[in-house]
Amino acid sequence: MHNTLRRRDRAMIERRATERHKVVLPALCWSRTRSDLYAVTVDLSVEGIRLRSAIIPAVDEALTCSIRHIGPIEAKVTRATLQEFAVRVMNRVPPPGTVAKKLLLLSRQQSPSVEPVRVHPRYIPLKTDVRVTLESGSTVAARLLNVSATGAGLMLDEPLEIGATIIIGSTHARVVRCFAHGVGTAFLFPLDPTEISDRTVL
Repeated sequence: MHNTLRRRDRAMIERRATERHKVVLPALCWSRTRSDLYAVTVDLSVEGIRLRSAIIPAVDEALTCSIRHIGPIEAKVTRATLQEFAVRVMNRVPPPGTVAKKLLLLSRQQSPSVEPVRVHPRYIPLKTDVRVTLESGSTVAARLLNVSATGAGLMLDEPLEIGATIIIGSTHARVVRCFAHGVGTAFLFPLDPTEISDRTVL
C-alpha cells in the first residue's frame, strides 16, 4: 500500500515537473556585454521560461528580458540549444511567483478550448502581399485573403500545422484551420475592430 502511494506521489511530481504551459510573447533581451537579442517565448514550466531566438546566449549568462505584458525581468540562462534557450527568473520585485502567475494567465488566454467563433466582419485588404515569420524564425512570402479583428486567411506555399504560431507582418497569430495552399489564423491578441478595414496592414 505504502509503495503504491509512493509511486503515485513520484508520478505526480514528475508530471508537474514536465508540465509545460505554451505562451507566445515577443521579448527583447540584453546585458552589459550583449547587444539587443530578439526572442519569442515558447512555454513556461517549473524549470523556467523557454524562448526561441536566432541568437542563443550562453548557459549561466545573466540577462534582462523585457517580455510583452510582463515587463522587464532579471534572468539567468539555464539551458541552451541551437534555436532555443531557457531562463530562470531572478527577480526580487516582482518575485518569480508573480511573473509565473502572469504568464500562466496569458497562456490560458492564448489557448482557448475551442476554435474562436468569428463575430467580426472580414475585409479583403487592398495590400495583400505580406511576410510571414515561422516558428523556426525563417520568413516566407504570403498573400492575405481576408482580415478581421480576430484573425486572417492566408495563401502560402509553406505547409503549416494547426496550433503553429506565426507572425503575419508584425501581428502574432496561431493557425486554427488548414486548407489547400493556405491557412486560417486567429490573432493571439485581437485587434481593435474599429480600426479594421480594407486598408489594414498587419
